Amino acid sequence: MRKLLLTLAVLSVIALAAAGCGSNEQTASGATELVPAGALMYGEASLKPEGDQKQAVESILAKFPGGGQASDRLKDLIEKGLRDADAPVSFKKDIEPWLGDQAAFFVVGSLIQPAGKGSAAALIATNDEDKAQAALEKSAEGKTTQHTYKDVDYLTDESGEAGAVFDGFLVLGSEPGVRAAIDTSKGGPKLSDDDGFKAKLDDAAEDRLGLFYLNSPEIAKAMPQGAGVPPALKDALKEPFLATVDADDDGVVFEGALPAQLAKTAGLLGNGSDLMADLPADSWLAFAQTDLGALIDHSVDSFAGLAGGRDTVEQQFAAATGLDLQKDVIAWMGDFGVFARGTSVADLDGALVVETKDEAASGRFIAALERLVKGQAAQAGGLEIGPLQASGGGEGFTVGGGGIPKPVHVFQKSGRVVFAYGDAAARDAVDPSQKLGDSPDFAAARDSLGDYTISFYVLMQPIFDLVEASGAATDADWQKAKPYLEPLSALVAGTSGDGDNVKSAAKLVVK
Repeated sequence: MRKLLLTLAVLSVIALAAAGCGSNEQTASGATELVPAGALMYGEASLKPEGDQKQAVESILAKFPGGGQASDRLKDLIEKGLRDADAPVSFKKDIEPWLGDQAAFFVVGSLIQPAGKGSAAALIATNDEDKAQAALEKSAEGKTTQHTYKDVDYLTDESGEAGAVFDGFLVLGSEPGVRAAIDTSKGGPKLSDDDGFKAKLDDAAEDRLGLFYLNSPEIAKAMPQGAGVPPALKDALKEPFLATVDADDDGVVFEGALPAQLAKTAGLLGNGSDLMADLPADSWLAFAQTDLGALIDHSVDSFAGLAGGRDTVEQQFAAATGLDLQKDVIAWMGDFGVFARGTSVADLDGALVVETKDEAASGRFIAALERLVKGQAAQAGGLEIGPLQASGGGEGFTVGGGGIPKPVHVFQKSGRVVFAYGDAAARDAVDPSQKLGDSPDFAAARDSLGDYTISFYVLMQPIFDLVEASGAATDADWQKAKPYLEPLSALVAGTSGDGDNVKSAAKLVVK
């Protein structure tokens, strides 16, 4: 049954990424009637798009290699995968005749399970339970064993998986997972009635093609006692999280409202910064976020308990650097950004840029860092540390030699502290001749995401060029994959709101 489970899982993932029902109703799917209320994770997708979502999916998939309708191409792809895997079932003969319009999965129980005891299952809606049962039995591996639990028949095979057909769904997964779904169908508490889930569903995007629900409070409870989990991490899990997936004509969007504490703990999900627009225009990777000092401060608080407390961390930092962690590091740090660029290995460069609120404090930080680097260089040998050699000037130092292809410049200038790889990156980190905010590619990706402050941006074509320049042009596997990657234009993410109302979105943009 593992190959059937894998096939349906792949089908669900593809549907979640590129298809959906386009429903405007903020209601739970029928699958939630079989999912236990205490599930740690739950995800669902529609397998049969309708309306605007169907049109969007067709528009997206038409940009990829292959002819015909998107649904037909998807079926052919799955059919080929089954043949290549020597699966005992055919998609068109054994799965499509009974396949319904929903797919879902859930995980329940402890985060740490003995081998084979995990409680998880996939649920696939069926329009014909007899044909679904036949496909289940045909997909079994080796000897099968029939079981009955609460008047519901299910089977297990030598793969260790279990499967059953009931209440309009084929349920596949571990035996405890299948039994958990049966328990729910027989009157157990169900996710569709869970207040936390319903509250998050009410706030979710209306026009969605799928969703993912993380029951953070239950995950916090399931964490092993005495495992050294930072208290701040458990605090970040006090509120559930739900994200939706949507499609439009030029890409797929993932969107969700982050609990404030989770946004603080997971730094990459924090508020986007206007610094993004000031990074160099030819960056193919750019990341910018507000208040690096606050992020570091929160991270120290979150994990200090594992190192003996915040006082211990600050004392150890002072002993190693001669600096006060709060006054000489955290206090001066403002918004920060990272960029990378170059379409060949020789051209690669980039920088970390941090806005400083106190140049005296950030100057002490740079001086202390120079002392530390010199100490390490004396032990390792090969590196050369000397006065700043960046052409644009500033206050700091330069690291070269030791086999590093380009010099590393650490300096401050014009209210920014810069850690740059390469001379050009050092210059453009402070004053680029052309800015990312004026780049047509960036503007198109930003506008595609909508009303969000951009915090993360990746432009695909320069990366493809870099791969080609690195020698992959003669690699057969890369050449096979390339036509399916070239329609991808960009990956962009951003945030809106602040405080307790941070909303995040990410979009894979297609040309």
